[in-house]
Amino acid sequence: MIDIEEERKKARDLRKSRQYGEAREIFQKLWEETNDKWDGWGLALCCNQVKDFDAAYETSKSVLEIDPEFQYIKQQLTRSVLQKMKDYDNKGMWDAIIKISDNLVANELSTEDIILNKNGKNITLPSDRKTWYQKKSKALEKLKRWDDCLELTRKALNDFPHEIWLKRRKAISIGKTGDVEKAIEDLKEISLQKTDWFIHRDIAVFYAHNEDYEKALDYIIDGCLVSINQPDPGFRWELYYDAALYLQKKGNIQMSVKHLLLSYSLRDNEGWKTPQDISALANEIGLSLESIEDTKALTKELRSFWEKHKFSKLPKHTGKIKTMLPNGKAGFITSENGKDFYFKIFSFNGNRKRIVSGLGVEFFVQESFDRVKNEKAFQAVNITPKKDA
Repeated sequence: MIDIEEERKKARDLRKSRQYGEAREIFQKLWEETNDKWDGWGLALCCNQVKDFDAAYETSKSVLEIDPEFQYIKQQLTRSVLQKMKDYDNKGMWDAIIKISDNLVANELSTEDIILNKNGKNITLPSDRKTWYQKKSKALEKLKRWDDCLELTRKALNDFPHEIWLKRRKAISIGKTGDVEKAIEDLKEISLQKTDWFIHRDIAVFYAHNEDYEKALDYIIDGCLVSINQPDPGFRWELYYDAALYLQKKGNIQMSVKHLLLSYSLRDNEGWKTPQDISALANEIGLSLESIEDTKALTKELRSFWEKHKFSKLPKHTGKIKTMLPNGKAGFITSENGKDFYFKIFSFNGNRKRIVSGLGVEFFVQESFDRVKNEKAFQAVNITPKKDA
């Protein structure tokens, strides 16, 4: 028989001094001996602190059977469930995310973002409720449970109306449940605020669903251009596969071959198996699938095609550099008609040391989003110095 109070004091002192591993061992013995909710709480807390989230989860569930209204243990349950949802997300265990998410009630979770101080810098993490919505809606999307995903994202956006990823999943769910035009409209709005390649691909896929391969190709090429400077090219194989498919539909077999070769090579260089879709399209366009190691050279070649395709459809403007912002990452161009356009430095083609006030330039204009004014805007892109500049 152990001295309960003495052991509790040892466990509490160890917990307060952050010696969670040693405290856990004592709380484990106390919990087995007493079945007291506070001993269970101490055990669950220590398990969470040493990242044994399975044990924390099981202990928290047992304590709640004793006292369903015990708020302190609900906090430990929340932490363990959210961590397990993140772990399942990393492992692609979508059904497991749905199952364990049912242990929490969204409306009971905090909406306050979590601010941590790491190495003297404040880091903001999403709130518990936002994390729960993000992980569960992602699982529903991966499982193609579109009606459920639509219902959940609508609820989530009541709490987080500006959350881009929830908006995106809602738009995709709208399209998958039948309203393709609305999905395209919503995704276009999102693309102005978040210029990731996969959002452009989302739009292209819905246009292709309507067999509008001209617009599908336009948006997939926008995605290709956006993807150039982003890491992990292997994960973008679907982007280049789709480009190959839409080019084939438009009769441009030569460029279809090159895009499919890039898609296949990116996967093959990662050691991944070849999907049936790639093999089928290769057979259809007469391509013998042989991997190339230098995918960067092929990407560089295709970039010229992407830029020509995109900018041949936009009017060219002339103007002068008006000013650069103090951070050196962006500035403004004054066009020939006196209108000012914002630009980012990576949109300048050439030696960036030449970017000074008064430099004559040629450029194109595309729709964008002004985050300061929270409204649509226009931005200068594909900027080149005038030949006589």
